[in-house]
Amino acid sequence: MGFRQQGLTLIELMITLAVLAVVVGIAVPSFNTMIQNNRSLALGEELAGALNYARSEAVKRGARVTLCGSTDGATCDGSWADNWIVVVDTAATDDAAAPVVANAAAVLRFWEAPDNNATIAATQGSATPTFVRFTRKGTLGRSTVGTVTLNTSFSGCSSNNARLLTVGAAGMLNMSRSTDGCS
Repeated sequence: MGFRQQGLTLIELMITLAVLAVVVGIAVPSFNTMIQNNRSLALGEELAGALNYARSEAVKRGARVTLCGSTDGATCDGSWADNWIVVVDTAATDDAAAPVVANAAAVLRFWEAPDNNATIAATQGSATPTFVRFTRKGTLGRSTVGTVTLNTSFSGCSSNNARLLTVGAAGMLNMSRSTDGCS
């Protein structure tokens, strides 16, 4: 009976490790891009959910409801890079320049600030709004200024993986792919 080999030689092990290193070197950058693309999608979906929640609460309550950026979770004093809150807005009119939060009970929901690598760019006409107001009928407040567009992306996303959310005068939300913010 002859001797039978039961292991790997050093040469075979080194070749296997070299092939593995090449495969990992190719896969890791693509995997990181895929993660950033998914984070960009999730950010857009989260903002769309917040906008839909604000609109449905406005209709349900028969009152103005606003989604806005907040540094303290109780007032509309922040930007889209800060925390987000949905509040019952007691501003005098639907076209008021800023939301009014009567008290802490007016805050309906809170979202933590997006990651530092997230970018949310908002436009309404020629302005850069820090809030989106819905009237008691679910229409867009300050609609005379124009529709609100919000572009969400994550640093490192690729191609058309940013999301463009548009809130029309009727309060309807449209989400589409965008290349703005992605390399």
